[in-house]
Amino acid sequence: MATDDGAAHREPQLLDMLSLAGWRKPVLETFALLAVIAVLQRWVFGAAEIPGLPHPYWLPVLLASCQYGVSGGMIAAVAASLVYWFGLSPPSAAQDFYTYVGAVAIHPAAWLATALVLGGLRNLHIHQTAELADALAVCRRRANDLSGGLERATAEISALERRIAVDMSSVAALSRSFSSIDMSSRRAAAASYGELFRVGTGAATLTIYLKDSDGYVAVWTVEDSAARSPRSMEPLPSTTIEALTAENAGYGGTGDVGEGESGSRHYVVHASPSDIGSEPLAVIVCERDPSQDVKQFRRRADELGRALATLLQACPHSTPGVRP
Repeated sequence: MATDDGAAHREPQLLDMLSLAGWRKPVLETFALLAVIAVLQRWVFGAAEIPGLPHPYWLPVLLASCQYGVSGGMIAAVAASLVYWFGLSPPSAAQDFYTYVGAVAIHPAAWLATALVLGGLRNLHIHQTAELADALAVCRRRANDLSGGLERATAEISALERRIAVDMSSVAALSRSFSSIDMSSRRAAAASYGELFRVGTGAATLTIYLKDSDGYVAVWTVEDSAARSPRSMEPLPSTTIEALTAENAGYGGTGDVGEGESGSRHYVVHASPSDIGSEPLAVIVCERDPSQDVKQFRRRADELGRALATLLQACPHSTPGVRP
């Protein structure tokens, strides 16, 4: 019969209680105890029975019944009966046969009844103990499953909270960057757009070059997340931009044009207008950290580059020859 706790229980059967599986141990223990009792009877007390006390062969029957159940008690009762019968004196000629048999059978019958009663109780106890052990094993297994599920759920919740915190901080940084964009001129827009590009792509080192009469002039630069002055940087001619673009294409469109000492790679982003064949209004040279996904980095960088081109087209032209 299967219960709700998943353990299968059944009532003890008579054949199970009378099974002689593992009979060697109770047989050896019973005969050893009978031998000790016989030696004590003959050599110490000098009598088969002690007046006023039960027959000493009760002891192995009681012990075997309480330890092994019905099967052990039956083995002890049979062994004690055999030893008892071998030690009996033959009946006298004046004694009635049926009276003699009745007197001889009293102890074996009592031992057999004791084995059945006490052994049956012991079998019920063994069966209940096995049921409780099975139920305990099921409860422990379920407890382990629940604790494992709780640990996994806690880990997932912690990871989700960290991800939400990171996302919220990124959203807050993006909103601050959007609010700081200056649309008064192309130079101001390009310089104020740098922080937005850095937060959106995760690049720690980048430089924004704005198209000018002298070529592409650096208007905003950051190195290892620290802002640097772009005044000391030389303008890049269009040929250099074309060379960098060709070098990007030479790497199979991955955007990798060289690997620095830190293991990061350069990537060139064009802020090109919608007109086909037009030169970029600005160029962003950035470095990708090796831990970042290449495809995701390139997609975000290109999208932010197109957004910069849209902003620059909406801004008035800067005064020629004037640098920030």
